[in-house]
Amino acid sequence: MKKILLSFCVLAISATASAENEKVTNVYTCGNDVGIYVENVGWLVALKSEVGEKRVDRILSIGLSLLATQAPIGYFNASESISWCGISNVRPIGVLQIKRP
Repeated sequence: MKKILLSFCVLAISATASAENEKVTNVYTCGNDVGIYVENVGWLVALKSEVGEKRVDRILSIGLSLLATQAPIGYFNASESISWCGISNVRPIGVLQIKRP
């Protein structure tokens, strides 16, 4: 059981770690949600219905900062892909961080 849990944790960490150092190339809003396009990752979306208005505003602010400064992403947590505003394979997120030097 411990081996299964450990392998699951390693896979989960590697899935998000592979996106570190990637840059934001587009920020898009649709209704009350915010979509962020990350190179080599694809579209990530913060859904107001899932994370709330304050978290969506925070992710929008971070996404625009990443876009303007071209700073790399430090971390995000993504769920299973969905279709959002006519875009397929969008992954919902609740956390987005800027990588610190």
